[in-house]
Amino acid sequence: MAQLASHQYVGAGGCRSSNCHGGTSALPETQSRILGNEFAIWSISDKHSRAYTVLNDPRSKRMAEILKIGDVTTEKRCTVCHVVGSPDKSLSDGVACEACHGPAADWLGSHLQVKNSSQEELARTHQDSVSKGMIDTKKLDVRAGMCLACHLGREGQVVDHDMIASGHPDLAFELDTFTVGQPAHHREPKSAPGNTLPRVRAWAVGQSTALAAGMRLLALHAANGWPEFSDLECYQCHHDIRADSWRIQRGYGNRKPGTLQMNLARFEVMRALVAQETPDQLAAFDSEMARLGNVISQKFTDGAAIAQAAMAVEHTADALTVKLLQQNFDAGATQGLITAISKDIQRIANAGVNSAEQVTMSIDALTAALSQDPGRQQAIGALYTYLEHPSVYRPSEFIALYKRAVVE
Repeated sequence: MAQLASHQYVGAGGCRSSNCHGGTSALPETQSRILGNEFAIWSISDKHSRAYTVLNDPRSKRMAEILKIGDVTTEKRCTVCHVVGSPDKSLSDGVACEACHGPAADWLGSHLQVKNSSQEELARTHQDSVSKGMIDTKKLDVRAGMCLACHLGREGQVVDHDMIASGHPDLAFELDTFTVGQPAHHREPKSAPGNTLPRVRAWAVGQSTALAAGMRLLALHAANGWPEFSDLECYQCHHDIRADSWRIQRGYGNRKPGTLQMNLARFEVMRALVAQETPDQLAAFDSEMARLGNVISQKFTDGAAIAQAAMAVEHTADALTVKLLQQNFDAGATQGLITAISKDIQRIANAGVNSAEQVTMSIDALTAALSQDPGRQQAIGALYTYLEHPSVYRPSEFIALYKRAVVE
């Protein structure tokens, strides 16, 4: 497995000492700034630790046969995401600690000395470690970018249409939802002046970072290997054409029937966020997205034009990330976001099942940040269950379930 030129992986075993991250239970916060049982969480509960094992299951082997790629446990297209963060001797660890935290050989020694240090010493040592290869996951945009490398894709790490057609799951991502489901092995940030609800800020930064990453990937594909159908809305083609079509009932707006549509999942919810938090930029944001959509539907063979339009959206999304990293989200703002999303739910649902999935994860994150209501969580669970059958998705059915989960 290729590693960074100047840094080397130590392996998950370097983190499992009982006086570091290898405890069997979480330490009281009064005793430690870290949980202390991060290794146990990763090895027992985190699917990342089983990412290599998945490569040996029947579905993966069948994918290899279809794609004619030989051994998936050594094929770079697979290992670049399923086997990362470990030295060659420990590849069976799957996605291990250093996949997200960076090759540790250069910074592990000083890192081991900081457990009981002062805040000033902790900050100094942390920056020193970052300079030596540690990935600064304290920064939300950096953390989201690391997740998106595999959970969406970037140059050299791509789940393309061929792989999806051969059996690989389609990719979707929402930072807060995936962090909770990992499960998280860090202490939740506490409310602070200027950052009242940290989970909502994480959600917002995750949205803008994902949109920017999606646009970079689209631009890469459009410039170098267009068309790449994984960038498009899957179920505009993959649906039962014998059943009554909600697409025909909806119509196609300014698009010619049958023209292709990009996957709008990372745009639809982001639009509600922009409308609520940076309304002065909404018109420009809509204009850029409309331009991109028009180029894809009207000039589908013009990869260069598509790449140029995607890069314009990417730059806007990156600028929004900078603002959202400083934005305060309190209960009122969070409820406002839920209201804004609900106001647009018909349009979002009409964009297709990918957008419905993104709004479900978003509503899950936002409502959980406000309260842990078992009834609402159960209703949101029904949305996830409904979306497990995307080929029979109907906007009206999704909206009915959504309204049960979100009571204004």
